[in-house]
Amino acid sequence: MEQEEGQLGYVRYSGELVKNGYLDARKSAQALLGVDEAVRFFVYQQAPELRAVDFEFPVKVKKGSWEIVIGGILLAYGIKAAQKMAENDFKDVGLKDIFKKALCAIQWMIRIGKHMGDLTIKKFENVQFKDGNALIGIRNSQGEYLYVPKEFLDFYASASPTLLKKMSGVVEEERSLSVGIYDDQVVAEETITRKHRQIFTHEVEEPGEVLFPEFEHGQSVVLEGELTRGNEMSNTVGISYQGHILNGLPEVGSIVRFKPSLFLRCRVYGRVSREDEKGSLDARRPRIIFTKIERLESDDDNHQLFRADKEGMS
Repeated sequence: MEQEEGQLGYVRYSGELVKNGYLDARKSAQALLGVDEAVRFFVYQQAPELRAVDFEFPVKVKKGSWEIVIGGILLAYGIKAAQKMAENDFKDVGLKDIFKKALCAIQWMIRIGKHMGDLTIKKFENVQFKDGNALIGIRNSQGEYLYVPKEFLDFYASASPTLLKKMSGVVEEERSLSVGIYDDQVVAEETITRKHRQIFTHEVEEPGEVLFPEFEHGQSVVLEGELTRGNEMSNTVGISYQGHILNGLPEVGSIVRFKPSLFLRCRVYGRVSREDEKGSLDARRPRIIFTKIERLESDDDNHQLFRADKEGMS
């Protein structure tokens, strides 16, 4: 993709649902508001005094997918902000630098969310360090490390887990979200697809709603859906089923050995638990105590079976 003059980056929705450049008016408004909120949050983290400045954040909506172009005539719209910065300690930092770093912070929030599977996690165990402690390695439930620059890990820690909710809420099976940054004509991009959406939208049922009332406590079930996350601390996986995420708990052993099934469609065999935190059998959201997970897709198109028994326990 060719960079426009002065363009810093973009937020783009692409896929069959937007191939002609159209997006529902309400979804368009939601996406634009979500981008504005996220960018401004990280701008204010860098320059808090800009909160008092009524500056405009220009975007240009482009056809051909559906794209919000960020930058361009930023300085023309940001004169007041630039003057405010000059009054303080930002003489060597321009508006473009601050906005570009804000986009980079959004990208890192996406990377961390996809890596951890849960944006509510703000404290990390067994961290590692590189490059004189400039890079901090955070460990996910699969034992994998993502090395994050300290500055952007601090940005992540300060952000609400729902900061990207409006942006990612527009994502569907055939409409993905990409955040790109230009650096010397080279674009770095981070993407949210349908399989990652729940990490950023935190979709849950309305308070008081009994989810899947036909699922009775102790009932045997076979569910087909995607494994959206794994949390080694709680020893649970997320099972995407009919638009909801159910917690799955292995009947025996650790979830670590189910790593190859994450983010793939699976068939989950187990039983329903309606037990709540108090021990009563009236939990609104059922849990699935599973005995085996059958992977329905894989990179090599091979069918693999994982059993929650003592074989292969880690």
